[in-house]
Amino acid sequence: MTHVPSVLMRRLGLGDETVAEEACTSFGLGGDLDTRSFLSRPETTLMVVEVDGRVAGWAYGHELAHPDGERTMLLYALDVAEEHRGRGYASALVRAFVRDARDRGCTEVWVLTEHDNEAAVATYVSGGGTPNSGAPIMFTWKLAQGRHS
Repeated sequence: MTHVPSVLMRRLGLGDETVAEEACTSFGLGGDLDTRSFLSRPETTLMVVEVDGRVAGWAYGHELAHPDGERTMLLYALDVAEEHRGRGYASALVRAFVRDARDRGCTEVWVLTEHDNEAAVATYVSGGGTPNSGAPIMFTWKLAQGRHS
């Protein structure tokens, strides 16, 4: 019989500190972690994809408030464990992150990457981002009309 994995994508919140810590340590953050403080901050977002109850990927970022009240969202980090790559989890995480930012009332999501990071470029394009021509590349998702977009 073939095993069909159980896949869950969700935004973490208070009460999910253990999952947040697993995500942080899985993707290179170590040392003194304070996931409770991170998850309690209203300006942060941490999305994970779990496969069979284990973190397989994450995306996290920060809402930025402009002096005029407009809010944008920085997608700070995105990663999927090597054994789970090529299954669309990264693009799904990006789309979920962008939806969450839209639901929060942000006017834009943005992320920076390098031209030679082919996997990131492909992921952000498939996730609906629009690249600029600069170096590094800045991908944006326009969610609403704003003064800074």
